[in-house]
Amino acid sequence: MPKIHYFSSGQKAVTGVAHQTLITLFGIGLVLASANASAQTVARAGVPALQTSAGGARIPDSMEGTSASMSDMPTVGSAYSLTSDASRIEPASYFPSAGFGSRATQSDPCYGGCDVRWYASYEALWLTRENDERFSLSLNSNLPDWDYDFGGRYTVGSMMDCVSAWEFVYAGPFDWQRSASVAGAGVLQSRFFPHGGFTAANVTGFNDADQHVQNLSAELHSFEVNRRWHSWDALSTMIGFRYIDYDEDYVFQSLKAGGTTGFYADSLENQMLGGQIGADVLYPVSLRGSVGFRGKAGVYANFEDRSTYMTNEGVLLLNGGDDHVELAGLIEGGVIGNYQIVPSIRLTAGYEFWYVPGAATIAEQTPAHVHPGAGFSIENESDLFLHGGSLGLQVLF
Repeated sequence: MPKIHYFSSGQKAVTGVAHQTLITLFGIGLVLASANASAQTVARAGVPALQTSAGGARIPDSMEGTSASMSDMPTVGSAYSLTSDASRIEPASYFPSAGFGSRATQSDPCYGGCDVRWYASYEALWLTRENDERFSLSLNSNLPDWDYDFGGRYTVGSMMDCVSAWEFVYAGPFDWQRSASVAGAGVLQSRFFPHGGFTAANVTGFNDADQHVQNLSAELHSFEVNRRWHSWDALSTMIGFRYIDYDEDYVFQSLKAGGTTGFYADSLENQMLGGQIGADVLYPVSLRGSVGFRGKAGVYANFEDRSTYMTNEGVLLLNGGDDHVELAGLIEGGVIGNYQIVPSIRLTAGYEFWYVPGAATIAEQTPAHVHPGAGFSIENESDLFLHGGSLGLQVLF
């Protein structure tokens, strides 16, 4: 028991350091993103052209930008002196030939108009979940590994000017399923370990059974609202808010001769809400293609909720739950590639991972330990790790 205690304490210490480090990195990234945003949206007024006059003679407009001879230039008379010089330098006041109703020296990075006002993209995502591979409450079977599940990422953005945009992103729905069933005439045993007031008599419906059926499902949805600053085909940075809904449900059923049954159900909800920062860095490899990296990091308040229900041979043993708020985080990254079919349409592809520390999972709750207080607490020291590939299409208009 001391070794278990020391390991648990060390694990909690490492998790605490990881959470604190994530918060520190998020703060540093927030400052950098804000500085970059300010740098990209600062007014980019051009250096005004100059008008000169010498001795009251102004350079003719017709000579600007031409190769006129020096003989056509206005000259200064022989009576000119510094004490009587009336020359002056002042900003030019000119309009472009097309005429947009504002001066070219106006502090507008989008002077002359922008071709892109909106952008939208769809990416097909195939993600799988790692960890908890050997989780099972039956001694006679294990749940299979998590499989890849198909979902999507939908992005719609509105350009506020040629640099900044507001965008909405939804990823999901992802629905992973794991199930196992095993049969044996009165030989199947469970992993339940009754203690704290419960004895072997409280789990008879799960032992010496004829059939064990298990099912573990997980579901994920992600919503984002971001302010993004674009430098097309080179760099884009963002800052925003994100909501992640991650749920797990587990059911274990046991059947014996004569209709005797055992039933156990455990349900967990993780509703994470917080801020995030991120960036996409791209490097052109041809006139139409580019490759690069994509990354996001966030810190969230995790609103957790758990409910547990257990019966043995028709007798209710557990029916409770818990809810509280804990700290969670997210690190999302991956490699991406773009290929421009036409100026307004691009193909995208990549591979990415999502790392979510501080999420509560069924396996982390150690449901095999059955006692009167089981199900009335939540452990959220597990890490959620997802990864998979993407293929999509982006349209600019």
